[in-house]
Amino acid sequence: MGVADSGTVGRTNQTVDRTNIHRIWRAVLAAIALGVAVACYCAPVLLIVIGVLLVGLLCARLVYRDRGRFIPNLYARDIRLYDEAYQAFITQSLTELRGHRIPGHPLLWEASQLPEPTQENSDELLLDLGVWIGWSTRLTSDASGRTVYGFDTFEGLVEDWQIEDQFLIKQGTFSLSDPLSQRFIRETGVTLHDGIPGTLGRKVHYVKGRTYETLAPFLAERPGAPIRLFHMDLDTYESCLHGLETCKDRFVEGSILVFDEYLVTNGEMLAFFEFQARYGLEFQYRAWGLEVGEMNAAMVTSRFKRVMYYLAAIAIHLLDGRYLWKIFTKRFWRFWLGAPIGDIVFMLGAAGVRKSVSLEITGMGKLDPTRH
Repeated sequence: MGVADSGTVGRTNQTVDRTNIHRIWRAVLAAIALGVAVACYCAPVLLIVIGVLLVGLLCARLVYRDRGRFIPNLYARDIRLYDEAYQAFITQSLTELRGHRIPGHPLLWEASQLPEPTQENSDELLLDLGVWIGWSTRLTSDASGRTVYGFDTFEGLVEDWQIEDQFLIKQGTFSLSDPLSQRFIRETGVTLHDGIPGTLGRKVHYVKGRTYETLAPFLAERPGAPIRLFHMDLDTYESCLHGLETCKDRFVEGSILVFDEYLVTNGEMLAFFEFQARYGLEFQYRAWGLEVGEMNAAMVTSRFKRVMYYLAAIAIHLLDGRYLWKIFTKRFWRFWLGAPIGDIVFMLGAAGVRKSVSLEITGMGKLDPTRH
């Protein structure tokens, strides 16, 4: 188990905003809307065509019978493939999450809400499971003013990651030796020490290795220390469930859990569903927002290159279609026909997807030591 030394940077501010790419994206959307308006002025027949299409879409939404079958993300799967208990959990979760949308990242939002570090809370643990080049860990420390422990092999996924019924991301993907990783390492000013990203002056410890082998010994070295913030970004169902099970005796009422890919229903959401059902945990959702991926582009040191990354991401968003013109495929027109209008607006407001969710444990269920 390898650990890098921590730095000395304290809390920077209470609100950490890493959403510049989405401001640019909204400006692009405004420019597109202006272009369409000009085109309609020059050729009024376009206005009639657009009006007919919108009316048709609205009428189709009124008669669409499968509302609620497909949750709002790029890989939306028919939830009727799951058993009734999990279907009910998904439906209830989405209902509750819609009241907790935020424009930014739940991880940084939650970190910024934590109380200032004091002697009384000095033993509380902030864990970041799955860090890639480490910016989620460093920025969490910036936002909280506390030490954050980041866990990763730094050699990529430890198992294949099956994303719904869409595609498979192979074991080893996201290794720091990958060309994309190497580019972000250079352009965000990160250095590696024995294969571990540098802390860059933050109060951060990185723990190298598979969490299957490193997480339990780490906790054993800190007996009784409660987990205040738990960030899950190991991606796969297996790693997520193992992380939750390993940490179960350190969760307390008030522990904040953040899942970066929560709306992938065969991954982190399924793992948490099984975990909370097994132990009868009580919890409440707190935020639904952006995954941490954009943080890496936001930390590119060159302003020019940073803007280029933003524009490239937006170009990919447009060319790939995302929620724009993939309505001509079944999976995506089901989103347009079945998703609440608020979900559609929320999704279209980002050059990327919003699958990150945070929740707070409010009751320990079978994990309550007083019940034994």
